[in-house]
Amino acid sequence: MGLSSFLSRLNPERLTALSVLAVISLTLLKLGVGLLTQSLSLLSGALDSILDLVAMFVAFLAVRVARQPADVEYHYGHGKVENFSAFMEALLLIATSSWIFYEALQRLLFKKVGVEVNIWAFIVMGVSITVSFLFSRLLSGAAREYNSQVLEAGALNFATDIWSSMIVVVGLALTRAASVWGVDFLRYGDPAAAMVVAGLVFYASLKISKKAVDVLLDRAPKGMAEQLEKLICSVKGVVDCKRVRVRQAGNKFFVDATILLDPLLSLRRASRVASEVEKKILKVLPGADVVIDTDPSRAPRRIVERIRTLALDEGFSIHGLVVRKVNGKLHVDVHLEVPSDISVGEASMMADRFEEMVKREIPRIEEVNIDLDAAERGILESTERAVGEELVEKVKEAVESFKESLKGEIADYEVEVKNYDGEPNIYLTLYLDDSMPLRDAHDLSSELEDHIVRFLPTVEEIIIEIEPYKQPKRTLRRLAKQ
Repeated sequence: MGLSSFLSRLNPERLTALSVLAVISLTLLKLGVGLLTQSLSLLSGALDSILDLVAMFVAFLAVRVARQPADVEYHYGHGKVENFSAFMEALLLIATSSWIFYEALQRLLFKKVGVEVNIWAFIVMGVSITVSFLFSRLLSGAAREYNSQVLEAGALNFATDIWSSMIVVVGLALTRAASVWGVDFLRYGDPAAAMVVAGLVFYASLKISKKAVDVLLDRAPKGMAEQLEKLICSVKGVVDCKRVRVRQAGNKFFVDATILLDPLLSLRRASRVASEVEKKILKVLPGADVVIDTDPSRAPRRIVERIRTLALDEGFSIHGLVVRKVNGKLHVDVHLEVPSDISVGEASMMADRFEEMVKREIPRIEEVNIDLDAAERGILESTERAVGEELVEKVKEAVESFKESLKGEIADYEVEVKNYDGEPNIYLTLYLDDSMPLRDAHDLSSELEDHIVRFLPTVEEIIIEIEPYKQPKRTLRRLAKQ
């Protein structure tokens, strides 16, 4: 097993501990050779490594503390310790780079410092580049895997060290050339290299500090709330999404959202919709802490009633009306009943007139999707024929299997099969708990109808009547499926 493979298998705590040891070694090497040669660029690299040492030590502590679970005093966990340590690291780097830049400017314009470059300076910088490259790759991979800002900051530090070390090598080479060839202006290579290193460190520090401050101030990740809102509104049963809030602490996201549901929805159905919303969010943000609040939707219900009133006033017959809110606009799906003896062109004109009326009276409606249905036929002359017991038994078998799958939701049922003009018609009476919401009863009867059709595809018509179980003699509420 290679060294790189071994290191990549370490957890964040051990990886940061090894990073601390690596930075200690590099710091001592740079500091010793820098003092020996009086090279500002090398001393700036040593000072940068000292701050890296402090930063990695803080990172080591932050990773250990941030991974602790929430407790009585810290209800949302300790994740922000990680962001705070990254911010403090950035401040130290900004201060260092500013001092290096100032000292380099002094050497360029006002002070002349003799720099003695030897082979050890180049050896130290070569070792520094190799070690920094290795740990930059390892910490960067760990930062992606654990979504850790402090590991990302550590990786950025090592990556910056690579470039700064290369620039120091160039500065040392120019300084060495100045002493060998006697070209005086090449001695400015050392302070010039130091200024470039300071600029790189300063820029990297600003990026780290901005990201850390955003998290500390609970700034929502860019575009995340909008993305989650669209995702939530796509869940079946959600009428609208009232509010989505997202914040981050360490590598953990916290999401709370308020969804609007149909006020007639049962508590059980509402709970299922909320669970589905949570699952969708967790696919986007694995491991997030998600809180879903459900409120009844009021405005869409009033709009539905208004559309029905408009249709009735203008002589239209509609059913299957659904109103959705999409990106702040309303979309309407509706079945429009038209006489069966009119032409396609005339039916299309009726649909256009209905759509224009709805959009004119309710400007918030952006889209109206109309499904044309032929109006119910008048009185039919039919002949009733005998029905075979085999067909009745098949219907009962289908209903019984459906009843067993629901585990007690259907208390009892009655089956009647008639044959009109050679076409079988099924009439079912379901006895349900009288406290069951009508919408749930309607969904149950629809599922039963689909189940029977799969068993008996030749059935012409299925009519399901709903009765309360405790009062079977009350007037039937008929839910006709045609």
